[in-house]
Amino acid sequence: MKRLVLGLLLLAATPLFAINTNVLRKGDRVAVLRMSEDFELRSERIVAGAIESGLPRELRKRGFDAVESRLTYDDLRRGDDGGAKYYVEVVSARAADRGVGEIGTAAANVYASVGVIVSRVAAEVRLYDGKTLELVDRWSLSRKSTSVQPTSVGVGGRSIFAAIALPFFQYGQYSGAASDIARDAAERIAQAAAP
Repeated sequence: MKRLVLGLLLLAATPLFAINTNVLRKGDRVAVLRMSEDFELRSERIVAGAIESGLPRELRKRGFDAVESRLTYDDLRRGDDGGAKYYVEVVSARAADRGVGEIGTAAANVYASVGVIVSRVAAEVRLYDGKTLELVDRWSLSRKSTSVQPTSVGVGGRSIFAAIALPFFQYGQYSGAASDIARDAAERIAQAAAP
């Protein structure tokens, strides 16, 4: 009988120890970590920077005490303390575009073209517990946008002609899509928060 009672007490106590009392709540301090990856492409640096700077703002709108940290996840693993209850890391950021159509016109030695550009931006966002640095959740987020924008301008004459591409319009498109990803990530984190 004693063994039976002891066994029942152990069975009842085991689920109580499994309850996680460390739950993300609104008002908690959340630090957005700096990406440790160095990007060679300007488009990927734009995406990473826009997500890292936009995410704290979006989290604050949803009731969290969010800050942009200068630490990376590797810094935290080495023992640097960021002082947050949770950390958010943007692990990767990718950007690509392709033209699906373009039309140009020329008049009096001046040339301009307009194209339809499809851009795709993707990032992986991870949420870590601030004390244990264990992964709480992760999301793979992406956005696709299509726009009509100037693609090149040129000048010339009969024997010589020069044109220049206009990639900064595409960079603006990347930045807008990255802001949408930051908004999506903040919404996912807010949904993970306890009511």
